[in-house]
Amino acid sequence: MSAEDFPYLLKAGTELSRHRIAETELPWRKYRTPYRIFLAEMLLVRTRTDVVADHFEKIASKYPTIEALALADENELRELLRPLGLSKRVPYLIKAARYICDNHNGEVPADFESLLKVPGIGKYTATAILIFAYGQKLVPADVNVLRFVSRFTGLEMGHVTKGSRELWNLLPLLSEANVGLSAENLLDFTRLICRARKPRCNACPLSDHCSYFRNLLSGQGTT
Repeated sequence: MSAEDFPYLLKAGTELSRHRIAETELPWRKYRTPYRIFLAEMLLVRTRTDVVADHFEKIASKYPTIEALALADENELRELLRPLGLSKRVPYLIKAARYICDNHNGEVPADFESLLKVPGIGKYTATAILIFAYGQKLVPADVNVLRFVSRFTGLEMGHVTKGSRELWNLLPLLSEANVGLSAENLLDFTRLICRARKPRCNACPLSDHCSYFRNLLSGQGTT
């Protein structure tokens, strides 16, 4: 798969780069440190962005450093995360913080392989940390982004959350380095416009060349 195979995907990325999708900034974007990005991304795994946003500053104020998180009392942290439905994630958060303190002097790693060794961090979370904490021009391959590429190109999603190799191979076409599309804008577009249920195709600037939208018009698509 290459730009030659899907020229409109490159054009789609360029078009999206001209639009500001989100109406408000998320709290971890307003004031960024590697620790705050690490904390946000750990909380965002399989959790709605708006829910994390509502509670993020309270959590970050209680545990303002990775050292504070490493020393957290499990019961106190569990109670703080209860409104997010993340009680089961408490041990992983503490374990990840302790690992970083013990192995990286309390500094969130700035390379992919080191991040993957941190308990509880997978490929997407590692990529997101590199993008938002360290400014690397990568593409955040969460399920929403993969679903958008699947819909736009007409390629099968494959795995319901992990996508397919074909979709992953196309992601570099949407990178900021290629088309000027920031990771924030791509994530906001796939979260707010090209969303999982009832996508807002009428508000999408890309619908003219979208396979999913063409199928909707012909009566073959679903919401």
